[in-house]
Amino acid sequence: MAGDPPGTLRMYEFDVTAGRFTDRRWTYRMADPAHSVADAVSVDANRFLVIERDSTQGAAAVFKRILLGDRRLLDTDGSIRMTPIADLLDLANPRHVGGFGDPFRFPFFTIETLVLLGGQELGVLNDNNFPSSAGRDPQRPDDDEFIVIRLPRPLHPDRRLLPAGANA
Repeated sequence: MAGDPPGTLRMYEFDVTAGRFTDRRWTYRMADPAHSVADAVSVDANRFLVIERDSTQGAAAVFKRILLGDRRLLDTDGSIRMTPIADLLDLANPRHVGGFGDPFRFPFFTIETLVLLGGQELGVLNDNNFPSSAGRDPQRPDDDEFIVIRLPRPLHPDRRLLPAGANA
C-alpha cells in the first residue's frame, strides 16, 4: 500500500454476521520486505499461523518459516508480534523419513499451503508449478510434496478448526 513501510501487510476484521468490515485493524511486519506470506490459517479467535518465505529455492533458500501471531500481542511499532514455530529449512529428521537427511529441508519457493491437522501437527504443501520449480534438484522439476510437522508444544487450537477426530 502506498505510504506503508516496506514489508508491512494490513489485516482487517470482517464481521460475517453483519456482512461488513469492523473498525479493527492490524499490521503484520515481515522479517524482510522482500519476503512474501504464502498462506495464513486461524488457530483460534485471536491467533493465526503464516508461512513466510523468501523468493529463492534449493541451496539458495534462506528463509522458509511458519510463524504464530496473536493479534492481542503487539510489538513496540504496533505490528502483531510473530513467533517462529518451525523453520522449514531446519526440521529434525532423525529417522531419515523419505530418504532425506537430518535436518530435513523444505527448500521450495512454492510452499503455499498450511493445514492444522491437530493441536501439535501441521501439514505443509509445496505446489511445484510444474515444470518450473526445481528446489530439490536443479536438473529436474519438483514433485508436489506434503509434509507433516510435529510441533514441540501443542497450539491448543479451537477444536472447530480441526479435522474430525483430530486431537487438540
